Amino acid sequence: MNKVKTLTMIFTFWILLIILSSSWLVFLFINNFHLANSNLFFGVILIIAGFSFLLSMYFIVQILYDVRVELKKEREKQKNIRDMYKYDQLLEPPSIYN
Repeated sequence: MNKVKTLTMIFTFWILLIILSSSWLVFLFINNFHLANSNLFFGVILIIAGFSFLLSMYFIVQILYDVRVELKKEREKQKNIRDMYKYDQLLEPPSIYN
């Protein structure tokens, strides 16, 4: 159960990081658009920043997908354990005379 909470916290962290990165990129483009038009160097920097943002979004989505798969495996494992316990209880119910 502790592993599921840790993976959920990691998932939440990556979602917050995506929101922060996208807001930073929008802020960067809005405030420096006139500077990028007047100076080629800053335009190249903004293009590189946009490209790195797209790459980071891709890798964050991959990590989030991996976390979701891990969470699904953990839930399936817990479900299997509960099913086995219920099956054992069905085969050998606890005796009230012990």
